[in-house]
Amino acid sequence: GIVRQIQDLIADKHLQPGDRLPGERELADALSVSRASVREALRVLDYIGVVEVRAGEGTFVATAPPAPMDPSVYSLLSDRTFLLDLLDARRIFEEGVVELAAENATRGDLDAIGQFLTAHEAELHGGRTDVAGDLAFHAMVAEATGNPVMLSVMRHLNVMWLQARERTGRRPTSPIKAHRFHRQILEALRRRLPAAARRALRKHLQDMRADILAELPVTRQRDNATTRKLQKRTSGGPSDGDRSAKNQNRA
Repeated sequence: GIVRQIQDLIADKHLQPGDRLPGERELADALSVSRASVREALRVLDYIGVVEVRAGEGTFVATAPPAPMDPSVYSLLSDRTFLLDLLDARRIFEEGVVELAAENATRGDLDAIGQFLTAHEAELHGGRTDVAGDLAFHAMVAEATGNPVMLSVMRHLNVMWLQARERTGRRPTSPIKAHRFHRQILEALRRRLPAAARRALRKHLQDMRADILAELPVTRQRDNATTRKLQKRTSGGPSDGDRSAKNQNRA
């Protein structure tokens, strides 16, 4: 995908934090794509913390790129079962994220997420897929909480996920399925239903877990208990009725 190509360009040109990337037109020519596609890819990279897009100045390699892990954790990235552990961490953290976003997101936040999903859907139907686009959605939801710490932690988790996938060579979860789950999460956010947002997120991550386990049959027995717990939590959760009435005028 274009996101991956721009990341490769940063590496090939040995660009350092704070260095300016070529302009949109130059990138579009170099990658043989439209400027609109380049602009969308840069937006994704901005959300996952790889670059910084500065209005009126250009795009720069992030001055403080996420580097969240100590050597002991980094050494686990090549272990495919590490993705299961990381998925557990994402579930625990992101349940709080979507709940807070359902309460705090502005109309502008939700419209921006919706516009992003529409643009991303067009890319999917055009055959262009990239895991960074999926992660950008989660970063946008974290940003919609209004809490900058949430966005920072989400970016760190995103980088760990990208690096683990690259080192294991694991195929991405079906981007079409992921997109459907993202739409469900956004709908719950628009309706100000925190519990519904949590349920949609759990189903999304449960689906990702199933895909990982399908590739890692030796881990099935070890992970059965965790999977059953996740399935129980997916089917449970408090009612949104009371919160719906309270929050229906916030959108």
